[in-house]
Amino acid sequence: MSTSETQQLRTGDIESSWAGHAAPDSADDLVGATLNQTYVVESLLGEGGMGRVYLARHTRIEQKRVAVKVLHRKFSGISHVQVRFQREAEAAAAIAHPNVISVLDIDVTPHGMPYLVCEYLEGIDLAEHLKTVERLGAAAALSVTRQLCRGIGAAHARGVIHRDLKPANVFLIGNSASNAPERLYVKVLDFGLSRFDATEDPNPLTKTGLIMGTPSYMAPEQAQGKRVDHRADIYGVGAILYRTLTGRAPFQEDSPQATILAVMNSDPPRPRSLVPTIPPHVELVIERAMAKDPNQRYPDMAAFEQALDAVAAVSAPVPSHAPPAPASATPRVRRQRYAPELERDVHRARPLLLFYGLFAFVLASAGATLAISGLELASGHTFDRIELYLLLLAITGSALTPTVLWMLRVRQATWENSSRVLSLLGQLRAAVLGGIATYGSFALAFNVLDSFLVRLLERPDVKPVGAHWTGWNLLLPSIALTAALALGWQRRRVPSGPPSWGRTVASWCVTVLALAVITGLVYTGLLWRARQGAG
Repeated sequence: MSTSETQQLRTGDIESSWAGHAAPDSADDLVGATLNQTYVVESLLGEGGMGRVYLARHTRIEQKRVAVKVLHRKFSGISHVQVRFQREAEAAAAIAHPNVISVLDIDVTPHGMPYLVCEYLEGIDLAEHLKTVERLGAAAALSVTRQLCRGIGAAHARGVIHRDLKPANVFLIGNSASNAPERLYVKVLDFGLSRFDATEDPNPLTKTGLIMGTPSYMAPEQAQGKRVDHRADIYGVGAILYRTLTGRAPFQEDSPQATILAVMNSDPPRPRSLVPTIPPHVELVIERAMAKDPNQRYPDMAAFEQALDAVAAVSAPVPSHAPPAPASATPRVRRQRYAPELERDVHRARPLLLFYGLFAFVLASAGATLAISGLELASGHTFDRIELYLLLLAITGSALTPTVLWMLRVRQATWENSSRVLSLLGQLRAAVLGGIATYGSFALAFNVLDSFLVRLLERPDVKPVGAHWTGWNLLLPSIALTAALALGWQRRRVPSGPPSWGRTVASWCVTVLALAVITGLVYTGLLWRARQGAG
């Protein structure tokens, strides 16, 4: 990732990294200096767009090495850069976690340039490592991502949002001579674009309308210049997981501006379309973490990590010599709220979606055709053969047009996203099966009432409902359609995270409204049937 890609489009902030770039050959007047009577600068490690990174040793603890990050002199007159540098130190220092780099001190050099002191890390950043290996296996990628969830989760617990998560800001601890250690141990770097939660930060440095971050990895709401919350980091971690598994960034257009437009308006290629060996359940986790709508992502990093744990438990191969798992082990994974997502067959989702779509079309056409006899009864007019042909053509066309438009919409906006395909499949399946069950239940109930209960009670005031009465041919499809729409909506509104008060109220309102409509239709039918009998 080029340094020009990370930017604030209106102020020109440039990427910086703890690891820095290749050290220049030019002499440096800070090498050999002692900072704050504590840190002796030994050598220049690298240089980035905002400053230089030095290796220093502690004056009183000789074996202790630290990294010193110093702002460039060109930023000495730019107050907002210095304030942001201070913010980076405050943000990192506020987090105490093994997977987050530790900031030890902050001060100014004898030349008046701000610097911060952090732990010295030996290893390689994830971006450089991926240049060598291209992509990681599922086990290594999941391990890195779970550590990111823990580190960023600790930052969120302190009210800090990173907002610039990308492979260059993920450091792999180990011997840099061997590129990366066998077990990838992660440290999160560079909180330069971070901010504290609004409840803790009455004077935020970033304002709505400014686009900051790395375009290929930023959340859509961040690309739009909106004020973001912790869910932008969930998107960023999902984008890193995408990169580590597929070997490419989610979005890689020709320019940062084009990339931002793609982030806002498009979906990245399906991970399994790039690397078919990626487990289907891992693809679902990536797509949920990278959902365009923040409400559709994992609610927090703990939930994200739990989903990764469940995926790792399901995907991990079991050695043939391994003893059988205890009875309590399997239910533990299956009881997680993400287990239903893990048990779906992604391979069958698209054919099933087409099947239920065509099935819904057939049922709607059949129900509308059946209603013709009810319309004849209601209107008192019997359609002749030509009118019946015209009605059938009108019914078929009326059902076919929205079906074709729906399929085109699915093909354009849903088909390449397995998570959305599964979600839509769940909605459509609930609607179709719910409509069939409702129609069948009422038809069965009416037959039981007419054939058994009326005769059993032998009461003159108990009248048969007329299970085979023509008017029900109009009303029962309407009842089934009402139930189907309500159940489909309820399935769509199944919360991805903890249930909220708003979702609960909306769910109850739709349920009550559907029951009221169904009750009204049944009552109308009974009155209509009674008037028909009286006539």
